[in-house]
Amino acid sequence: MSEHFSSIKTAPSIYVDNDDGALRDCRFILCRFGESADLAIQAFWKEHGDGNFAVAPVFSYGNAPSQQSLVTALQSATIEPGSTIEQQWRAVCEHHSVAWPRRLQPKAA
Repeated sequence: MSEHFSSIKTAPSIYVDNDDGALRDCRFILCRFGESADLAIQAFWKEHGDGNFAVAPVFSYGNAPSQQSLVTALQSATIEPGSTIEQQWRAVCEHHSVAWPRRLQPKAA
C-alpha cells in the first residue's frame, strides 16, 4: 500500500463474528475514490501475503471536495432520501454551487 499512500501510521484490525461463532480477522484497505478495488487488494496481498484474514476495501473521497470531485462522487453515490447524510451532501453541494443530480431527486407522484 505504500506505493499508493505517502505514509501509513497504523493498520487496525476489526474482528467480526461469522456464522459458526468463530472470530475472523478482517483488515480494511483504505482506497482513494476512483481507485480500482481489485488493484488495491492485489497490492495489499503482495505486501501481506502470509496473512490469514479477510480484506475489505473502504473508499475515501480524500481532500476537501471541489466542484469536480463532488460531480464525480455524485455519479455513483447511494444516498438515502431524507437522511442526515443527504442533508450533509446537499449542504456541501450548495456551498460549492453544484447542482443536485436528477437521479437523486425525489420522484414525482
